[in-house]
Amino acid sequence: MHAAQSGTTPAARDAGPGGGDPRLSWSATAPDRAPLLRHRRDGILPTVGAALSVRGETLTCTAARGNQPPVLHPLVQDFLDRLTSGQRERFTGRCPEAILLSRHLTAAEGARSKRSRRKPLTAGEAKRSLRNAKITARRIREDGDPLHGSYAAPCRSCAALLAYFGVRSVDPTSSHQNG
Repeated sequence: MHAAQSGTTPAARDAGPGGGDPRLSWSATAPDRAPLLRHRRDGILPTVGAALSVRGETLTCTAARGNQPPVLHPLVQDFLDRLTSGQRERFTGRCPEAILLSRHLTAAEGARSKRSRRKPLTAGEAKRSLRNAKITARRIREDGDPLHGSYAAPCRSCAALLAYFGVRSVDPTSSHQNG
């Protein structure tokens, strides 16, 4: 039988003086700068990461990469499919904004009553579930890149998508808010 030794795991050694959870040593007075990237990950950089906040719940993700586009919620996919060429980007549907809205709407659809789930989620129900929602996006770049950690405004496709669903895009580094 093996006995676990306290404090000998790599996570415990890296946790700092509080042991266990490394977040216990984080300081709210730390300088406001983007976190350092410890390992070079050529396959994923550069990219954009975003956070969607709806009624105290926060979802995060990065832009989709790969040969196949991500599977989006039918309401999101339908909206993006109806965009005119002037509103479409080459990478439409791969942005973190579209992915986050899809994740939230899928969760909202699953949380409905058994009777309500018989019918698909309507645009009105989707907009109600996203009432007072905010989203922000940041650029993720290599360490030393001046754009790393800076605010990334929504692309044309996502700006239209966010406006349609009533989600406000927020730049937390300034008092100016989009949307």
